[in-house]
Amino acid sequence: MNSREGELRTLYRLTHLLAMGTQSSSLLRTLLREALRLTGSRGGQVLLLKADRRTLLLHLGEGEAIADDQEVPADAPPWANVIREGKVVRLQSTRPVHGQTPNDCQVTLGIPLLARGDVLGILMLQDLSEIWAKHDRARFLEALADLAAHALRNDSLYRDLLRQKEELCTLIEASSDITASLDLDEVYKRVVRHAARLLRAQAAALMLVDDAGQTLQMKATYGGSQTWMQRPPLDLETSFLGEVVRSGSPLAILDLQDNPQAPYAQLAAQEGLSSLLCIPLKTSVRLIGLLTVSTMEPRRFRAEEVELLLALAAQSSTAIENARLYRAMLDTQEQLRQTERLAALGSMSAGLAHEIRSPLHTMQLLAYAMQKDGLRSGTLSADLEVMQSEIGRLTLLVEQFLDFARPKRPAITPQKLQEIMEETLLLVRTEARRRGIHISKAWPGDLPVAWVDGTQIKQVLLNILLNAMQAMPSGGGIEVRMHAGEGCVVTEIHDQGEGMPAAVKAQLFTPFFTTKPRGVGLGLSISQRIIEGHRGAIRVTSQPGVGATVRIELPLAGENAYEQDLAGR
Repeated sequence: MNSREGELRTLYRLTHLLAMGTQSSSLLRTLLREALRLTGSRGGQVLLLKADRRTLLLHLGEGEAIADDQEVPADAPPWANVIREGKVVRLQSTRPVHGQTPNDCQVTLGIPLLARGDVLGILMLQDLSEIWAKHDRARFLEALADLAAHALRNDSLYRDLLRQKEELCTLIEASSDITASLDLDEVYKRVVRHAARLLRAQAAALMLVDDAGQTLQMKATYGGSQTWMQRPPLDLETSFLGEVVRSGSPLAILDLQDNPQAPYAQLAAQEGLSSLLCIPLKTSVRLIGLLTVSTMEPRRFRAEEVELLLALAAQSSTAIENARLYRAMLDTQEQLRQTERLAALGSMSAGLAHEIRSPLHTMQLLAYAMQKDGLRSGTLSADLEVMQSEIGRLTLLVEQFLDFARPKRPAITPQKLQEIMEETLLLVRTEARRRGIHISKAWPGDLPVAWVDGTQIKQVLLNILLNAMQAMPSGGGIEVRMHAGEGCVVTEIHDQGEGMPAAVKAQLFTPFFTTKPRGVGLGLSISQRIIEGHRGAIRVTSQPGVGATVRIELPLAGENAYEQDLAGR
């Protein structure tokens, strides 16, 4: 069998292995060994270009080594010549000695691995006969290199298909999970978790544009510290992320720590983050916020990854809007139920007041007169004291009922809520000390002014603080926090009590509902009416064993809010 026939048999066998789907590593090793056998080369290596196309990575070798390092610069000689020219290049050769023909010279050849005009790597053959550098024989080496390149290309395409399949399955799963919940806070958490998972990122964040369209408010983070979550709102005019909001186009940054905005660069350094991809969250009518993913290592995000995150962002925007609408619907339904209850109570409040309050006052005066007439000892005197106590409790019930059914018009003025809170804490300080309860407080010094009736708000805060203390019969702690929200001032009061089950929490604001043996059940109902009369909101979150948190939101403006509310009833 002549050399030509051997070469053809080799090409046929290797082509058959490629068609059968043999793994690229196995095929390349077989190909290299066949090349060494047929050419008589003393050694050979396959070097592959990395994705950045700046480095050649030693993939496998046989015989004597040409490149000693596992990685070599792709732009350094002699490799650069092969990559640049895209054809067989003589890298080095030895001159013939006395008595030898030129064909007896030894050469080292570099053959590019070409697939569709793209150089994927280099096949290196060392110390083979000069005859293999001639055009007709080099064509066989080029054919071997083409087989190797197609094996690598097929392997790359297969990996891409597997990755795309995995990413598509992840996207479908993420979209299904995000849209399955109508709880707004839960939707936020699911969006950032799936965004990080989808792009294999170390951190993700979700920010929404505030109602005024001036800042980005952080809503949820994944993989970041509390500092990242508690980051102050970003001004759209000065932050580089504002450009994404204005343009509606994705933004990728290779190195966050080189960002010209010093505070953001410092925060990125603290979190150990390097690269960032920012995607706009859009509904059919407007842009509502941004979704970002960040990595700890520098990373150039592929176009496919950007498209993938854009698809997730589209699903997330719809889920967020649905959850917002659902929360608004629940709030509206609750307001309607409250309105119906208030209408029923209002219709009977006047008659009840006249029928009960007047006899109670008469009974209280008679009991007082009987004590003054000398009945100051014995069983009768004790009974009179009990009568006065019970009459006083009934009078308080009637007064609270009237406060609930016929609320007083508030005197709305701009006031500092932190000062109202300080005055309320002074009122409960002695009782808290007696019960072994420590109260901690925290709020910024530049808390904005709110339009409220100070007396009514003090009544609400006092009621909530007393409820918190009564929830801790064995002592404990109460945390009072205040901060600026989206167009409002937020007050949170958290106790370390036993918490409450969902069934109790659902009835908290229902008039006359109480869990206390001698409770009236109107305190929270009156508090809710006062807060809603200020165009605010009050919510309670609690779980058994972890205490309860009351959150109050009062608007920064609205001096005529209460009057407008009453006029519309």
